[in-house]
Amino acid sequence: MLDLAIVNAALPSRQGYWDIGIVDEKIAYIRPATSSLHPPSQDLSTESGLHSNDSSPSNGQPNGQPNDSVQTTLDARGHLVIPGLADAHFHLDKVSLLRRCVPKRGDFKEAMEVTLAAKREFTLPDIQARASRHIEQAIAFGTSFMRSHVEVDPTIRLLALEALLPLRDRYAWGIDIQLAVFAQEGITHDSEIPDLLRQAMAAGGDVIGSAPYVDASPAENIRTIFDIAEEFDCDVDFHLDFLDDDKPLLAPVVIEETQRRGWQGRVCLGHMTKLAALSPEELQAIAKQLAEAGISVLALPASDLYMMARQDSHNVRRGVAPVHTLAAHGVNVGLATNNVQNLFTPFGDGDLLKICTLLAQVLHLGNVSQHHLCLEMATQSAAQAMGIKHYGLTVGHSADLVILGAETVSEAVGSAPIERTILKKGRIVAQNKLERQFFVPSEA
Repeated sequence: MLDLAIVNAALPSRQGYWDIGIVDEKIAYIRPATSSLHPPSQDLSTESGLHSNDSSPSNGQPNGQPNDSVQTTLDARGHLVIPGLADAHFHLDKVSLLRRCVPKRGDFKEAMEVTLAAKREFTLPDIQARASRHIEQAIAFGTSFMRSHVEVDPTIRLLALEALLPLRDRYAWGIDIQLAVFAQEGITHDSEIPDLLRQAMAAGGDVIGSAPYVDASPAENIRTIFDIAEEFDCDVDFHLDFLDDDKPLLAPVVIEETQRRGWQGRVCLGHMTKLAALSPEELQAIAKQLAEAGISVLALPASDLYMMARQDSHNVRRGVAPVHTLAAHGVNVGLATNNVQNLFTPFGDGDLLKICTLLAQVLHLGNVSQHHLCLEMATQSAAQAMGIKHYGLTVGHSADLVILGAETVSEAVGSAPIERTILKKGRIVAQNKLERQFFVPSEA
């Protein structure tokens, strides 16, 4: 017996309409639709969520009698079903700081200094309250997977990790969270920091990473992170080649260490804004090396557009990693949120589909195939960058799905629709509805 069936769904890269069966939290089948299609409309929902053949409440838990073969049926009515979104680069410990950290200059130096000062006042309840609000919002947007960097340094020590570890478990019903132990303030200037990073990994960190460009010895920083990764057999995630200065690229150092240590497929690089300044020939060369090393690259357009090229007086550069070009050369690329409502990014709400829209605008990704690439960067490719297995619209994979209030990928990328029904492991965990009213004057 099926636990749940989604019928009459549009799917990315497939023609026509499809039915999806779910059993024991996994996709049991994907096959051409067999039931009659209701015309799509603005209102996807009935009282129970979507069209259902039982009296399931909005949380997706059936409380009525199942029919002969399906406990719950959701009629997508021609709307798009996608895999759960994967936000592969976020900072839960620094989210929503604008009320206490107001930008004046708005540059990177100020963001680092003011945030470091704010961290001295962080408490466990404070971090948990801010992070919880955002996690719930992310679930409602359809984010099924998130990698959050967790700062570890002599100022905050393991406090952020201690705050986020319980939330990783508490919200497992709606989202899988990876915690990336992160040295934001550098490593080589303080002999205590490597030990703190190791303590954090031993306490439950999933991934190890740093921002080598803030370190006086970036190559040593990178090697230290790989040393810890080998000790704990974990993936590596660097903030890399971010600042728009004249210093040489650090990507070649990471590529060399990745290959030397056999860490292919286990390294992710965020930002990489310096790639936007390379000539086509230079970009092609580094793309080939990244692809051969199996290194993933994430664009973080909301932050990078805000921070980059502040010294330009006119014809201001965008400073966003040209991930579409990297993808054409075989690099696994994704996009992510990075920060929300803090000095590094004083905007946003954590909706990855809005990031898709932004990236498409910035990189001139206007045709249908490019819209598909944008969506892949927020789903399949981002999940690959995070090392997630059994992900996507494939039989046998976990039923982490989002039914969107859109009929095509282009519409989803172009409008980031509000209406969404979110399933985690085959169970409805959230639903967003749009209510619109017009008050037309009688004389009209």
